[in-house]
Amino acid sequence: MKKTVFLVLINFMFVMSAFSQSKAFDKIILFQSNEELSERSPDIQEFSNYIKKVQEEIFAFNKKNNDMGEGYVIIALRPVGKSNVWFDVTGKKNLNSLKNKILSIAPSHVQGGSVVFAISNLDNPDEVLPVPEEWKDVIESHKNASSFGITELVDEIWPSEITKKEKDQMLKLISSFKKEKDFSEKTFKKYSDILNYAVESDLLSVNVDYDALPKEISDSKYGSIFLLAFIAGNIEQQLKSGVYKNAKEEGIAFQLSKYEQLKTIDKNIVFKSFEDRLKK
Repeated sequence: MKKTVFLVLINFMFVMSAFSQSKAFDKIILFQSNEELSERSPDIQEFSNYIKKVQEEIFAFNKKNNDMGEGYVIIALRPVGKSNVWFDVTGKKNLNSLKNKILSIAPSHVQGGSVVFAISNLDNPDEVLPVPEEWKDVIESHKNASSFGITELVDEIWPSEITKKEKDQMLKLISSFKKEKDFSEKTFKKYSDILNYAVESDLLSVNVDYDALPKEISDSKYGSIFLLAFIAGNIEQQLKSGVYKNAKEEGIAFQLSKYEQLKTIDKNIVFKSFEDRLKK
C-alpha cells in the first residue's frame, strides 16, 4: 500500500515532563497537509488542547497499567463532534478502557471532513504506517491502489453516520422552530444550531440557490429566518427519510408554512414569490 499521506512530526511544548521517559507517547503525527489541516481544524489552539487531553489520558493509563508497549494510538475527528480511536501497540491490556476515556473527551471542532492524527512512542514514527487490527482487511483490499491515503482509509473503516441521538435532538429543535412565532434576529440566533448542523455535517446535503431564496426574500428583514426555514425543512426531510440528498421541495414547503405564519402576525407583508407558490 502506497503511503501518500503528508506526515508532520510535532513535539508539542505542552507535553508534561513525565512524558520524557523512554516509553512516553510524546510524538504527534498529522496525516494531512498544513493547508488541509487549517481548513478542517481552523482553531489550532483548541486542536492542541484536545491532543494534550488525549496525551494525559494515555499517560495516566500507561502509569496504571504498567506498559502499553510501543506503537501508535490513532485518533480520528469528524464534524458534529465525533471521534474514534484505534491502537497499533504491542501491549494489549485493557485498551478498551483507554479507548472509552479518550472517546469521553469532547472533540475539537472539525469541519469539511475527517482529521486523523496519531500519538506514538516510536523513535521514528513517521517511517512506518500504523496498522491496527481493524484496518488490515481494508488495507489488503487496496494493496494494488496507486494512491490511497490514511484519511480515505479511516473514512472507509469508519463510515459516516448520523446517530439516533443527533437525529432526535435536531428534529426536536426543528419542530420547535416550526412553531416559533417570533421572526426577529434573536430567533435566528436561538435556532442557529440548525444552520450549523447542516454546514458541519459530512452527510447532509443542502443547496441554497436563487430559487430557494429569491432576492426579495433575502433582501428583506426576514431573510435570515426564511434561509433558516429552507434549511430546516430540507434537513428535516433528509433526517426522517435517511436519504441524504438536497430536499429542495421540502425546504420551500417549510418556508411557505413560515410565511403563512408570518402573515397572521404582519398582515401587510407580501412576498410575490411566495404568493405565486401558494397559488399553485
